[in-house]
Formats: sequence, structure tokens, C-alpha cells
Amino acid sequence: MIDVRRPGTNGFVRVPVALMIAAIAVLVGCAPEQGAGSGTETNGASGSAVSDAAASDAPLAPLTVGLMPAVDTAPMFVAEEAGYFADEGLEVEFQLFTNAQDRQSALQTGQIDGAMTDLVAVAVNVAGGFDIRATMLTDGMFPVMAQPGATDRNEVRIGLMEVSVANFLVDQWLADDYSLDKVFINSIPARLEAVVADQLDMGLFPEPVASVGEMRGLKKLLFDPVDGFSPDVMVFTGEARAEKSREIAAFHRAYNRAVADITDDVSVAMDAIIANIPNVSEELRQYIVLPEYHPARLPDNASVTRIIDWTRTVVDGDLSVSAAELLDRSYVED
Repeated sequence: MIDVRRPGTNGFVRVPVALMIAAIAVLVGCAPEQGAGSGTETNGASGSAVSDAAASDAPLAPLTVGLMPAVDTAPMFVAEEAGYFADEGLEVEFQLFTNAQDRQSALQTGQIDGAMTDLVAVAVNVAGGFDIRATMLTDGMFPVMAQPGATDRNEVRIGLMEVSVANFLVDQWLADDYSLDKVFINSIPARLEAVVADQLDMGLFPEPVASVGEMRGLKKLLFDPVDGFSPDVMVFTGEARAEKSREIAAFHRAYNRAVADITDDVSVAMDAIIANIPNVSEELRQYIVLPEYHPARLPDNASVTRIIDWTRTVVDGDLSVSAAELLDRSYVED
């Protein structure tokens, strides 16, 4: 467990923040392939070069990206508000989903090009034959919220979702210190209510939802990221990676510029979250804990394999995937 560090440190940042309790309970349920039109096969090298050059000069197509109401979104909203996507000549439409099922449906039906998700979900999806790849990590924050005195018990009842990043993180953070009685509640608002009502000792929640629990009297427990990163990621579909590789690259460049702004002044991240996530208001500013935001990056294969191996223990059937099958490193610097 770690202490919250203030702005200007290299770790977690605690900033004053805000949110309406009842409203937030409804908020959450919690080398690139070349495009088909990027070049035309010809009988001479010069013809191919000309068509490739023409493709690189063509206007960028719009990109549609699904987001969840979490602190991960801050660099994307900052990039939008600062005009960094426009600087790239890229139009980005963000669609905010309040539950993972709707986000998943939008991805699979091609309504969106990419979305925020996590490596547990990516492993399950790729094993099931859905062509998505993680192109970068996003920086999430997952506090464990506890009833007063719960940390003093040897056995705790904890609420989470079974096949989820929440379950993975709880095993890494708590399994060595407690006997865990896991209660699987997929709905994040229902899970929060169960902890607040003392039906559960603990629950894991993403920020800013976790801060609603703190506002209501729960204790917020913070832990070091497993292997140094949050397992949240941005994914893009195979179709998007084939047909919109330049657009995805531009998206990552704008994201990196926004992270640089947040590094200089963390308040721009908090302001973006409050302005863009519905029902997050100034009351929560003093509670929300922000992560340290990083430029686009991906974990090493060993860390991803660790997540895959854990996921095999909670899914039915074989999970025949490798780390390399989950990641597209074309858009991050080595």
C-alpha cells in the first residue's frame, strides 16, 4: 500500500475533486498493416512509390473511439480541447459508454474503431477470435474501498467482477494478506451500495467512482501498480488498423502532447475529467486520486503473459493466446 503523493511528485497525485453521489451511482456499470487504399500494386517500383506518396498526402479519415467514465480519459479530453487532434488533421469522435457490454457491442459491430478496455478483456476477446489489439496502455486508478476496520480482519468479503481486471488486481494486492471471500457483482453501482451498506467489507472500483465511496465514509486503499502499470489499454480493431493506420498514429501523437501538458500542470487533467465525464462535479475534486500519466507505451511480453496466465484460471475452456497476439507495438516508441 502506498501513500498518496501531491502534485509535483513522480507517483500518485491527489487533487481536490467533485461529484454528486446519487448521480455517479448511475454513471458506471465500472508494424501497422497497410490499408487497402494506401497503395496500388504496379509493375514498377516508381509507380508504387507514387501511390504510397499520394496516400500519405490524402486527408485523414475520422476516427471513432469508445471511452469509459474513468480517469484514463483525461489525456484524450485534454488533446481534444487543446486542438492537438486538429493539429494532426484528425477528426476524433468520442463515444462515452457507461457499461462494458455496450462498448463491446459497438466494437464488434464496427460502430467504433477503438475503445478503452483492459488486458484481461483483450485476452478473452482475442482467444474468442475477435481481431483487436492493444496499441497503448492508458493510466487508470483502481482503489480498494473498505468499511472502517475491515483491514484489521483476517477474512474479508470483497465485491468485484469475476473475469475482470478488478479480480486480477485483488489477487495481486490482497491475496497474500487476507482470506478472500469473493462476491461477484458486475454492476459497479450495486457493488458500491453493498460496501456502503456493510454487506461487504471491501470492493474494488475505478476512479472517479471510488471517490463516491470515500465521500460516503469508506476508506480508500491505494496500491502500487502491478509490474509498474495499470492493465487498462486502448484497443483498435483489425479493420481500423488496416484502413486507418495513419489516423491511429496521429491519435497517439496528439495523446502524447496532452500527457506532456498534464505533466507540466496536473490540474488540466482534473479539469478535463470534471468537464467531460457526466455527473462528476466540483464536490469530488478533493477526493479523486489521479494516476501518473505516461506517453503511449506498452508493457513487456512477460508482464502480459502473467495476466494471460491468471485469466486462464477464471475462464472456462482453453485460452490459447500469447502476449504478442494481444499487442500492436507499431504506435509506441521503443
